[in-house]
Amino acid sequence: MNFEPFFRDMQIMQKLSPLTIRAYRNDLELFETFAGAHSITDVSQITRETVQDYIGWLRQRKNRRTGHTGCADSSITRRLAALSTYIDFMQVTSGSTLNNPVKMRTLNKWRRNDEPKPVEEWTLDLLLASIPSERDRMLFTFGVATGLRVSEIQQLNRDSVTIKAETLPSGEELIIGCGEVVGKGNKRRRFYVDSMTLGLLFTYLASRTDSNPALFISQRRQRMSIRAMEERLAHWCKAIGFSHINVHRLRHTYATRLANAHISSTVLRELMGHRSFTTTQKYFKLTDNTLAQGYHAAMEYYRS
Repeated sequence: MNFEPFFRDMQIMQKLSPLTIRAYRNDLELFETFAGAHSITDVSQITRETVQDYIGWLRQRKNRRTGHTGCADSSITRRLAALSTYIDFMQVTSGSTLNNPVKMRTLNKWRRNDEPKPVEEWTLDLLLASIPSERDRMLFTFGVATGLRVSEIQQLNRDSVTIKAETLPSGEELIIGCGEVVGKGNKRRRFYVDSMTLGLLFTYLASRTDSNPALFISQRRQRMSIRAMEERLAHWCKAIGFSHINVHRLRHTYATRLANAHISSTVLRELMGHRSFTTTQKYFKLTDNTLAQGYHAAMEYYRS
């Protein structure tokens, strides 16, 4: 199958970011591997049975990087969505009566478990305290403190974070860090770094003896790759004896912390760079205890 016209349309017509296109490419190339093993050479050969077989193949496939067997449900959803988008593109551009067997109900089945999965606080504390590498400890601390995607952290330089003084209503002056990144859809947004993490960041930078402008570098003193960042977290989880923690869960942890602190969903949406409020609202599911407290407070107000 020839995916190149699809990728060119994404780049030229839809103006999607290179990172987004690369993600689609990786997902579709994985399907191409499956298709080649099943003698599927054209999109018209893809049936509902093909999709079900592909799901089964993904659940049995061994991840060479982590050593785990089977893709997570969220990964299966993303790969099915990529395939569905490609089939839709072929429907439009070929002018045929091509059917898309990746129905929304199939995607919804896998989306049921696509909920935020923050890292437990005690697990995170123990993990960070057990990492001897100053760079890696700073990398993961920075991820939790800013909520940036790993692809966004990877693009940062030493001078990407600047100091900003904020005056609180009480008159107290607050020192924080701030910066800008280009995220999904080439959307530029601001991020913030709390004073404690900012202090740790300056200590980390002061320990650097190289001249590379990148914020995080590899042992070869090159800008650290996204895959290397992911592999370092997997390495430390294995070394400490924890179950594998996907690096994206650090971002979930950041958002969950802010939601639990009663931040506005509008503000959280901007900080996270979400295009949809639906994605942001997943972090605001109240616990039974929170609901009970809210109910009690409201009733007491009207009785007073």
